[in-house]
Amino acid sequence: MAPQTTPNLFTLAGDSIAVTYSTTSIDGTPRLTFKKGRQTLEFSGNQIVSVAAGIGTLVSVVIAQVPDKSTTTFSVLLPAIKLTAPRKQAFRTIGVTTVAAQTSPVHLPACSRPTR
Repeated sequence: MAPQTTPNLFTLAGDSIAVTYSTTSIDGTPRLTFKKGRQTLEFSGNQIVSVAAGIGTLVSVVIAQVPDKSTTTFSVLLPAIKLTAPRKQAFRTIGVTTVAAQTSPVHLPACSRPTR
């Protein structure tokens, strides 16, 4: 049986979005490039959040942030696959864009009650 390896470079494309993700780089940190239309965003190190799950790894980056209003995150699920020669494997996955509203604390005027 041929030896198996875990992939460290993923090139994904679909629905006007292209993502390149490398689990490591020359300095040992992960890298992710997100392209949508004319917009290209580059991420590295702790800007990339990776969470291992039973079916693979969920990789997320913040692609937009409006202070005190919202944060937009792009996440992609990378399946747990092992490679043998020729060291390329096609697969289908999903990418999810999430917009989370940020709320500011509500400041209420102080009121007092007489105590008895």
